[in-house]
Amino acid sequence: MTPGSFPSRHPHPGTAPRIWLLALLMAVVGSGCGWQLRGHSDAPQNVDSLHIGGRPIDNELMRELERNLQALDIELKESAKEAQYSLVILDQRSKRRTATISGQARISELEISEELKFTVLAADGTEVTPPTTVSDERVFEYDENNVLATDDEAKLLRREMRTSLVRQLINYLQRIGPRVASHAAAP
Repeated sequence: MTPGSFPSRHPHPGTAPRIWLLALLMAVVGSGCGWQLRGHSDAPQNVDSLHIGGRPIDNELMRELERNLQALDIELKESAKEAQYSLVILDQRSKRRTATISGQARISELEISEELKFTVLAADGTEVTPPTTVSDERVFEYDENNVLATDDEAKLLRREMRTSLVRQLINYLQRIGPRVASHAAAP
């Protein structure tokens, strides 16, 4: 065989970035489906039931939150009166901005961020967790010649970021200690 008779690794220009994007998509979809080993140590020990209220949040974030809480055997209640604790959503923000500009004055990287501000209240209305913000941000390359792929990558990253926000929020729920009865007799 002559050196020119071997098939090219990438028969079509631009195939390598597509293969990389497909591999990234498969990895994210596989990790985003929720399959992972979950031990009982993941579950907040002192939270049996929870009501989610406050400001409306992104539907995908709400589904991710509910799915994770149910996987941890935390019963979700329709009313704050029925729940042991209330998770009150104070604010949710999604941002997208230019991170870097090339020498030709064109966007070369974008930064996206997700932020969720919340508080946790006990059934009697006392604040268990003060207003807290969890956040995540990512920077990725912007390809003006392939805007669809760039938008797809941003969607995948946002899905990962929502998962990160939910994990951070659950970490705060794990910090909730046992409630002491407030009607104990005075000495």
